[in-house]
Amino acid sequence: MIIKLTNTHPTFKGQPVLLNTDFFVSVHRGFATRGEGDSSALEEVTYIHCPPHGNWEVNETPEQIYDLIKQLN
Repeated sequence: MIIKLTNTHPTFKGQPVLLNTDFFVSVHRGFATRGEGDSSALEEVTYIHCPPHGNWEVNETPEQIYDLIKQLN
């Protein structure tokens, strides 16, 4: 099933991303480093692991993602 989430990667920040939940291996909350040197900061994001494509960084929490999936089933 396809769900719509919000991308947090700096290049695509705030843009919608559609992901197929059939390929999710893991969903967990963590921190991503943004910027470099003295201007670097941590941003809390949710990582979704979808092999073989790698990780997606999204704004929604694992609980919100779980609720979306439950609503569509």
